[in-house]
Amino acid sequence: MAEYTFIIPAHNEEKRIGGTLRSLDRVFGDNLNILVVDNGSTDNSLEIYKEWKKNRKNFDYKIYPEKLGKGGAILEGLKIANTKYIGYIDADDAFHLESIKILLSCLQKYDVVMASKWKDKGFMRVDEPFIRKLLSRGWNVMIRILFGFNIKDTQAGAKFFRKETLDKINFNDFVCKNFSFDVELLYRLKKNKAKMLEMFVPTFHMEGTTFRLIYIWPMFLNILKLRFSRK
Repeated sequence: MAEYTFIIPAHNEEKRIGGTLRSLDRVFGDNLNILVVDNGSTDNSLEIYKEWKKNRKNFDYKIYPEKLGKGGAILEGLKIANTKYIGYIDADDAFHLESIKILLSCLQKYDVVMASKWKDKGFMRVDEPFIRKLLSRGWNVMIRILFGFNIKDTQAGAKFFRKETLDKINFNDFVCKNFSFDVELLYRLKKNKAKMLEMFVPTFHMEGTTFRLIYIWPMFLNILKLRFSRK
């Protein structure tokens, strides 16, 4: 029986999801359940999911016709997953998975472990376009000021948890369901005194990101709403 469930939020990922699934299958095998939560895709992703479902007992997918947002898709997956350890990872196969295995081993001592592109790394050593790095650092400074985090990279799409830790969170009243979701989840975990570890994990810059600059304003508004709410 698998110890881990990885949730993959997906929207129009037909060009990348197959490679990601093959990589995860190769590295983790039967010790991993994969749950793809597809929200609002209009490409041929469904055919890829169906093919994988035919041949692998540890793979499943959920289709939501409406676009839930990245955070909304992860939330739906977190409500379903039921293994000892649960996490989510981006659909683009950007993380070095052998390093993810090392990160997962730390769940023996921590409630939450998260991959980081920025932990102990200088600006020029992170493999991302300059503008994206600049926006990332500005966002991180704001989040650290507003929420008192000592986290270098709240947005990296690879975070993993003990199920017993997640069970303390109410997933039905989240404010942030877009790319700001990570901040709210970490904020709630922090309020519950979860023991967290951030670790550098090598990544590869992948073309075809679904993030757009137009998402920044809604993310900012959600963060302000979260910070000044009473939840």
